[in-house]
Amino acid sequence: MKFGRVRPIVDSRPTFCGMIMCSDYFERRIAMPALPWRHRHAIDPDHDYLVMASRLPLKAHRFIPGFLVDTLRIRRQLARTEGLVAYAFNAQLADKTFWTYSVWIDQESLDAFAGADPHRRIIQRLRSRMGESRFEFMRMQGSEIPSDWSAMQDPVR
Repeated sequence: MKFGRVRPIVDSRPTFCGMIMCSDYFERRIAMPALPWRHRHAIDPDHDYLVMASRLPLKAHRFIPGFLVDTLRIRRQLARTEGLVAYAFNAQLADKTFWTYSVWIDQESLDAFAGADPHRRIIQRLRSRMGESRFEFMRMQGSEIPSDWSAMQDPVR
C-alpha cells in the first residue's frame, strides 16, 4: 500500500493551548454539565432560608483546571458544613464563568463556612485570577427556591 504525502491541516480559527476556542465548538466539545442539587437536608417549603447566588468569572482559560480542583476541595468542605441545606454548581467553560447557588439555615452558618479553610484560603489565592464576581443574598421560603439554572442565575447575570 502506498501513502501519499501528508499535508498539515490549517485551521484559521483562534487557538489556545492547541484547543480550538471557537465558542460554539468549545462549548460542545468541552461542555461541563451542571452538577445536580446536593442536599444535606430536605428543603421545607414553609421554612425561611438564606439563599446565595454567585457568578464567578475567571480572567483566563488557563485558570480553569486549577479552579475545578479548588471546587472539589470546597465541595468536600460543604459536605461537612453545618447549616448548609443544599447547593448547586454550574460552569460555562467557553465563557470562563462559574455559577453557584446555595441554601443556608442562617447567615451565621454561611459566614462560618466562608471563613473556614479551605474556602478562605482558596478565595484569597483566586482573587487575582477572577474577573468581577457577583454575589446576591436573598431570603426565601422553601417553596420559592428555584430548581432550574435559568432562574438560579437571574439574580447575578
